[in-house]
Amino acid sequence: MKKLLVGKTAIVTGAARGIGKAISLKFAEEGANVVMLDILEKELNESKAEVEALGTKVKAMALDLTVDKQVQDMVDTVVKEFGTVDILMNCAGISREMPLNEMPMETWDKILEINLRSVVLIVKAVLPVMIQNKSGNICSIASGAALRGLPGSTAYSASKAALLCMSQALGDEQRPNGIRVNVICPGPVDTEMFQKSAKREFILQAGGDVFTPETVANGALYLVSDLSMGVSSQVLTIRGFNRW
Repeated sequence: MKKLLVGKTAIVTGAARGIGKAISLKFAEEGANVVMLDILEKELNESKAEVEALGTKVKAMALDLTVDKQVQDMVDTVVKEFGTVDILMNCAGISREMPLNEMPMETWDKILEINLRSVVLIVKAVLPVMIQNKSGNICSIASGAALRGLPGSTAYSASKAALLCMSQALGDEQRPNGIRVNVICPGPVDTEMFQKSAKREFILQAGGDVFTPETVANGALYLVSDLSMGVSSQVLTIRGFNRW
C-alpha cells in the first residue's frame, strides 16, 4: 500500500510522549520527515530514536514553545534543513485540576500560555512558508472538554475551547491559500496526563471509553493526508461512550 506522507515534512509539538509521540511514529511510518519538539529533552531524544528506526529523516529539538524567538528560530532551522514545512501538528498541552476559586492566576495564565498562546506563536511562524507554497496542513489536539467543559478543569476547558474556535476561524481565513486547518477532540486517552488525573477512576468505574494514543494518531493521519482533501475548519471527535 502506498504511504500517505512520502516527501512531506511534519513538525510535531509535545512529541516526547503520549499523543505527540504516537503521531510522530505514525507520520514516520507513512513516510514523512518528522521534526519532534518538546521541552522534555531526555524523553524527547529517547522517542526520537524510536521514530528514526522507521527509516525517515528525524530531527528532535528541545525548546520552550512559549518563547517567540525560540519558535521562530526553530522554524527557520527546519526550513533550512528540510526545505519547507508541510504539516504542523500541535499536541503540546498541560492541565491542572482544581476548582476555579482555588486556582492561582499564575496557574490559569500558564495553562492558557501553553495550550493556546504557544499554538498561536508556532502557527504564525509556519504560515508564511505555507502561504508561499500555497499548501499546508495544520492540525491541533483539543479535547472533549472543548465541547463540554470539565468541572475542576476550567482553565484547561477554556484553553481547548479557544483553540477549537481559533482553528475553525483560521481554516476559513487560509482556505484561499490552500491551507487546511482542523482539530481533534478526543475523550480520555491513556497517557501520563490521564493516569495522573483525579477523574481517571470515575471514568473507568462509569464504563467510559479510554482510547490509545495510536487511535488519535490515526485520526491525525487522516486529517493531514490527502485522504481528507477538501476537509477544513472541521472537528474530529474521538469520544465513544463518554460525556467528555
